[in-house]
Amino acid sequence: MSLKDTYNSKNSGTFSAKEDLWARRFPENPDASELILAVMPEDYSASRIAGAVEDCDAHLLNLNVTRLQTERGQMIVDLRVNHADSSNVARSLERYGYEVLDFGINELSGAETERARNRADEILRILNL
Repeated sequence: MSLKDTYNSKNSGTFSAKEDLWARRFPENPDASELILAVMPEDYSASRIAGAVEDCDAHLLNLNVTRLQTERGQMIVDLRVNHADSSNVARSLERYGYEVLDFGINELSGAETERARNRADEILRILNL
C-alpha cells in the first residue's frame, strides 16, 4: 500500500483511506434522510442549497454533485439532512426554486415510535397545565 492510500492518526495508528472512505463520508445516522435535486448548472449554489435546508432548522450532512444529468441538462445533486422526515426540507428547496426529484422518510422502529409518542404526550401535558 502506498503512502497516499493511508493516513496516520495519533490516536489510532494507520488506516487504509480507501477502505473506510465510504464510512467516513457517510456515517450511519438513523435520523438522517436523503433528497435528490435537479438544478441547472448556472443556478447551482451550495450555499443557497444549505440556506434552504437550514431554513427548516435542519443541518446539511452531505451534499454531492453527481455526474448524472436530466434530459434537460440539469445536474443531479444528492443531499442528506439530519431529519428523518425531509418533506419540510423538500418544500423549502422548492420555494428556493430547486426541483426536488425525490426525498425520503426514514421509518422509525417500534421503540423509537413509542419514545416519540411519549414525548408528544409529555408536551401536551405541559401545555394543558
